[in-house]
Amino acid sequence: MTNVPVKSSSPFSGNLVDRRFLAFSIKYGFRSLSRNRRRTMLTIATVMLSAGVTIVTSRYSTAAISLWAQAASDTGLGHAQIHVEGFLKDSESLSESLTFPESSPFMTSLSTDPAISVVAPRLNFEGVISARDQTRYFIGTAVHPELELRVSPALFNPMRPGTLDRGEFINPREKAAIVIGRGLAEMLKLDLGDEVTLLTTTVTGGLNGVDGIVRGIIDVPLPSFSKRAVYLRLDYAQQLLRLPGRITEASVRLHDPAAAESWVATNSPRANSEKLDLKGWWQIDVIIRRIEAIWNSVVGLISFLMFMSSALSVLNIIFLLVAERTVEIGTMMAIGARARDIRILFCIEGAMIGLIGGLSGVIVANLIVATMGAIGIPLQSPFSSGVYVLHPSVSTGLSLAILTSSVIVCVLASLAPAQKAASVEPVKAFRGQI
Repeated sequence: MTNVPVKSSSPFSGNLVDRRFLAFSIKYGFRSLSRNRRRTMLTIATVMLSAGVTIVTSRYSTAAISLWAQAASDTGLGHAQIHVEGFLKDSESLSESLTFPESSPFMTSLSTDPAISVVAPRLNFEGVISARDQTRYFIGTAVHPELELRVSPALFNPMRPGTLDRGEFINPREKAAIVIGRGLAEMLKLDLGDEVTLLTTTVTGGLNGVDGIVRGIIDVPLPSFSKRAVYLRLDYAQQLLRLPGRITEASVRLHDPAAAESWVATNSPRANSEKLDLKGWWQIDVIIRRIEAIWNSVVGLISFLMFMSSALSVLNIIFLLVAERTVEIGTMMAIGARARDIRILFCIEGAMIGLIGGLSGVIVANLIVATMGAIGIPLQSPFSSGVYVLHPSVSTGLSLAILTSSVIVCVLASLAPAQKAASVEPVKAFRGQI
């Protein structure tokens, strides 16, 4: 007599690849979670809140840091700067050794670089500004007016909402035209059209002075700089300092700001060969990167605490489900379910909570981020005057990462109660004892 194998009707195979077992696990999980809908919804809401808060805070902080970096670059830093070696460490007093020719080979080569939008040469110096019977110390920045406004488009803009810029930037056709900080104008009681005298020490040690006419007043958000800032034409300052054709720095603006780090790394060796330093804006003004690190730490801590609360909620609900279903656990083990099957069943329930809560949180959070991006959020940058508008954007990568994290956290939180359920003896389970 031939023995005919009988196909088992039990769905338990111990293998998630088995479609019957997987379908049974999902169906069983939905049924279990729907028994106490209020409790389940509260747990899902906790996961949803964790995912949503993480995405919104992360996208907001990323957009804010990006906006601040853009504002800093657009108000003078540029995307990179060129100096003589040692200038940033020893720039208290100007000397000819801290300057380099405006037409140096490296500077000339930048004019043919397709990655560069514009290069603006500058000459930084210090001196005394005199008006009527008052004198004040000033920090001078001599520039090519047209190039400077191209490399620093947000430096001077009387039309920007909230700014107190007045007049016009340096008129290239008027040699004596200057722009001064609002704080300096208030201290010296200067207005547009007033005449001043700029006095400074030349690189040879002599005292020299030139006359200037205030054509613009710039609103600088840093009070200490606002009380010192003076902008004038580069050729006028070179005449004043007896430094014809020489500059202290050049600011570089690229077509693609995102390529700044690679561009600086590629061109630094050429600059070093001429004893010049080529540095990115993040290497010159490190405050933005430090703020970014602090914000990322805060967002990370908030996210960690939120997901910990989600894990505790899932842990609690799965333990309750195990306690409520002792007889069911015994029945499943009696018909062939192994300890691994029981663990998988409860882990799948945790994964379902993470998936539903995480997906809901991702959708709601991205809707909020998209709405903020469409409407715009006014934000005051500490690096320039006026009000900027923040436009956060949706990140697909972050959304997938948060959704995956939600599922993983909930599965991990389910392991302890799942192990407790899997370790019970069937006889005790029938008695309702775990």
